[in-house]
Amino acid sequence: MQYVLFETGKHFMNDPATVNEKKLKLHLVILRHIVSDSIQGFCFSNPHVRSLPEHKVVYASNVDQIANQQVTLISGGGSGHDPAHIGSVGDGMLTAAVCGHVFASPSSSQVLAALERVQSPFGTLVIVKNYTGDCLHFGLAVERAKAQGIKAAMIIVGDDIAIGRKKGGKVGRRGLAMVTLVIKCCGALAAKGASLEQVAEMGQYVIDHSATLGIALDHCHVPGSSTDVPPLGPLETELGMGIHNEPGLTRLPWMDARSLVKHILDRLIDQDDEDRAYLHLPSNKNGGGNASVTTPVVLFVNNLGGTPSLEFNVIVKEAVEAITKVPHLHLERVVSGSFVTSLNMPGFSLSLLTLDDNMGLLLELLDYPVHVAGWPLSVSRSTFTLHQDTAPPSKNIRQSTSLDEVNIDGTFSTVLRKVIQAIIQAEPTVTSYDTILGDGDCGHTLRSAAEAIEIALPTYPFKSTSQTILALADTIDSSVGGTCSAICCIFLNALANGINKYATTEEEVASLDTWAKANSDALVSLQTYTQARVGDRTMMDALIPFVEALNQDNATLSSAMEAARLGMMATQTQTAQLGRASYLSDEDVLSSGIPDAGAFGLVAILDIGLGALSDLQTHRISNPDLSTKNYFSVNPILCIFFASSSLLFFPSTLAPHDERRRSRRKTNDDEQTIRYNDNDDDNDNDDDDGDSTTALDYFLRLF
Repeated sequence: MQYVLFETGKHFMNDPATVNEKKLKLHLVILRHIVSDSIQGFCFSNPHVRSLPEHKVVYASNVDQIANQQVTLISGGGSGHDPAHIGSVGDGMLTAAVCGHVFASPSSSQVLAALERVQSPFGTLVIVKNYTGDCLHFGLAVERAKAQGIKAAMIIVGDDIAIGRKKGGKVGRRGLAMVTLVIKCCGALAAKGASLEQVAEMGQYVIDHSATLGIALDHCHVPGSSTDVPPLGPLETELGMGIHNEPGLTRLPWMDARSLVKHILDRLIDQDDEDRAYLHLPSNKNGGGNASVTTPVVLFVNNLGGTPSLEFNVIVKEAVEAITKVPHLHLERVVSGSFVTSLNMPGFSLSLLTLDDNMGLLLELLDYPVHVAGWPLSVSRSTFTLHQDTAPPSKNIRQSTSLDEVNIDGTFSTVLRKVIQAIIQAEPTVTSYDTILGDGDCGHTLRSAAEAIEIALPTYPFKSTSQTILALADTIDSSVGGTCSAICCIFLNALANGINKYATTEEEVASLDTWAKANSDALVSLQTYTQARVGDRTMMDALIPFVEALNQDNATLSSAMEAARLGMMATQTQTAQLGRASYLSDEDVLSSGIPDAGAFGLVAILDIGLGALSDLQTHRISNPDLSTKNYFSVNPILCIFFASSSLLFFPSTLAPHDERRRSRRKTNDDEQTIRYNDNDDDNDNDDDDGDSTTALDYFLRLF
């Protein structure tokens, strides 16, 4: 029997300003309000939850009662995966869920607001899917909460086997459907009175004994995207496609539901594939497993969002029948439904949880009654009263110090405004290129951050270097989600602490030595939240050499810039170990012939900022006295801002979404040079740089 694939891309979510006339009639919801409006609609339908609208947090209406009795639980991530995670909020599961924009992690400020709202004397467990942005933002929020005296711990869920151990490397398994089962078991154990440590251990057990593999007939359509990802062929399916349209394990020819389910199940239980054998099962050798040793399992079938219920129930039936035919497996429970979706992606995933000596407790936790909207057999409720509270102000633990007089002069704001305007003007081009190279949101993300900084500039305390850096970090954190802003804000917060640590009261402005040491501390802090190092083909290939060069004897800004440039160029011959590019084959990455986008963006933004500085008579790039107080009162903080902004400017994804990537314009060897005009001492009065090639020009010409 064949199953019909319904046409994709037709749903009621999009920004009419970004689509053509043909698509306009298919979408009715304004993009900028979609997450907030969706949360309100959810609260209308579910009276057991309330919201903090300004932070996009959904929490249990009886939160105070829960917090006084047990460990509380928080999870969240980008929107578009509903009912995850708001569907798990309520008695017996999550105490609160934090919602980012579509496919973008929420900011640390949002997560911190949730932590403050549900804090408990018994502690709070934060459950995060294994995506860089989620891990960084939630991790930063946990650290900020601990600084306020809030007891909290975090576990990271990774259950995907599409990316094996060898390719996954430092990245690890992607977080998929089993995050819901982790929440279910942890929530039930917390409700039974377990300690924070015991609840976290249970969550880790479920993670370590789980495996998930999905299949999709096509990509999902992202709201607000004016350019669709090229569809799969009519007779193609993609095994292991990510829930953000990331490339999968392989493409398969179309097959019926029974054959497809068997193919996925065989991969899940194949213990001879050492790269992907995550379940604790007997070996497949000598007849496909030892029938005398049976392993109890839980089957978890997840609808990715676009599979009609009629077809999905057939898939559940085929999965159950396939498992019952495996002699060394014993099916204990079947859980099916839409848990972690990917908008309207036509597909599903199968997950297995193996049970051992803990089987009795695990089944008890799975069967524990809950009061949530997104778990099977939830009691149906209806109401038209919207409950929402105003979030209490976040506790501000920053205190003024005697170092408030270590200041930045007015040059900083002047140059920063020029950089902001350049970023805003470049948005359409960046968006266009990111549609080819990434997920298409890079230009919008960059513009949002730049516009927010421009609005906030008059409020910045420029008389205090550290307070200005913190204000800049707060602006970025509150206006932009995703991986890049988390990295930026972690670095900036640590940098501000470093300035306070190393500056002396005698310094009118921070010295080069102070900036160098503060940069070094900031880098160390950042490296506690990311495993990226030199050689992994990430932005760190440029940032680490830049910071290390600043800390050398007789360091100059030019030498640090050169170190960053050389580190960036080295990524042209490196395979990706982290980031979404790591999911691609090494051949695809190396054949691209271009450096890592994040590393290149860092160098490019530095070039833009320093070019703006060169237009100011008293701050020429060619100034031979690079160690003067006045020069370094401006340049180091500019470098940090530009370096951090580069994370927003250029995506790390080099995924070949379509043939346009293969037809990009090839560059000549002489186009690999980036000019900084370091030796332009004889032309200080010449403002015409029309013949020079900036890093941004080079990047834009690559395609």
